[in-house]
Amino acid sequence: MAYELGGDQEVALSLVVPVWNAESHLQKLVSQIRQLDGLAVSWQLIFIDDGSSDNSVEIISRLATENPQIMALANPKNQGAGVARNYGWQHVKGRYTIFFDADDDLHTGVIPTAIKQMDALPDVDTAMFAYRYEREETRQFTAMGKHDIQIFNSVLQGKDITIGTLDQMSKLLHFTNYPWNKILRTERFRQTGLRFGSTTVHNDILGHWYSLIFARSIMIIDKVICTHIVHPKGNNLTNRTGRDRLQMFDAMSELYDMLESHPIILRLYAHFFWRLTQDVVIWSRSRIAKEYKKEVDYRYANLISRIDLADLARMRTIHAPELAKTLTSQLLS
Repeated sequence: MAYELGGDQEVALSLVVPVWNAESHLQKLVSQIRQLDGLAVSWQLIFIDDGSSDNSVEIISRLATENPQIMALANPKNQGAGVARNYGWQHVKGRYTIFFDADDDLHTGVIPTAIKQMDALPDVDTAMFAYRYEREETRQFTAMGKHDIQIFNSVLQGKDITIGTLDQMSKLLHFTNYPWNKILRTERFRQTGLRFGSTTVHNDILGHWYSLIFARSIMIIDKVICTHIVHPKGNNLTNRTGRDRLQMFDAMSELYDMLESHPIILRLYAHFFWRLTQDVVIWSRSRIAKEYKKEVDYRYANLISRIDLADLARMRTIHAPELAKTLTSQLLS
């Protein structure tokens, strides 16, 4: 399939970027993306404003007017990055797609080699990279989270690049569900119905699982593609302690709906889903305001009531006996 941007110019890479009150970051990100020109990677940038109250809409509209490679879209009100990504996804023209964030830094240098390798290996549908953090208040860099480093190391096994199927790399399902550390083969994920969640928080979980379970092969690259900037008073999930945290249950239910629509996939990865659910609940419960903790327990019990008993039996006898024991206890209580 050929993807074109106006005329007959083929597009190698589309970048889908939700924007919410990010006026101070937009020009810098565009400058980073324009470095792809010097790397001989043709690109399309799709900005989707998600109900910003600052000057973001005006800025992305101006950028789009000045450059035909940039498209500016807008939601009339804030609906969350997942909805914005789904909107932008409809307009993608590139052979490959990155779902990026407006206030992070893109490391363009790792992209050309990955695209060249994916072009040569047509079954590799997802390329997944390392990332790093920058703490905005100190301007200090740190590596990936400890848990993610352990997963990456166990998959790479000392190599710089490794390729395999999800069956061989199933631990990746528990990698932090960031969208911006992956290059996706557009045609493959058009066919398999890629989408992100509809909640305003935790909407990346669904997209993360889509990008892994529907990839025929996955390429892991031990290079940093993104510096994720953590703002101490910003909109990062870590900073949220209110009722919107409870949307994690809506996000997990949305993922479970997708898995139920693919029974074979559910059978293979149910224990990963329930382990992830338990981890997300424990992590969120430690951060949510005290007045919402009982509602966390109530909604967790409701979600567990959806468990397929055959999946529970397989967990008890094969995959995760301790997890099955915990879930059974919660069901009975």
